[in-house]
Amino acid sequence: MEHLRRYQGEPVEVIDRNGWVHRGVIEWVDPVRGGMFIRTGFRRRFIPFFLIAALFLLRFGRRRVF
Repeated sequence: MEHLRRYQGEPVEVIDRNGWVHRGVIEWVDPVRGGMFIRTGFRRRFIPFFLIAALFLLRFGRRRVF
C-alpha cells in the first residue's frame, strides 16, 4: 500500500466491508500496522487495510484507487 502515500492530504471516501462510509483526508499511511489514518473534522480514524472494500478520491470525482 505504498502507493497510497502519494494521495496523502487528499480528500477520500472509504467504504469498509461492513458497508460503512468514512469521509476524510488521508493523514498517514502506516505499513507497519497495516492501515491508514484519515482525519474527519477534528478526529482521526484508523482504518485497517483488510477492512477497506473501496477507496475513492473525492478531488477529481469518484476515481477508484484500488
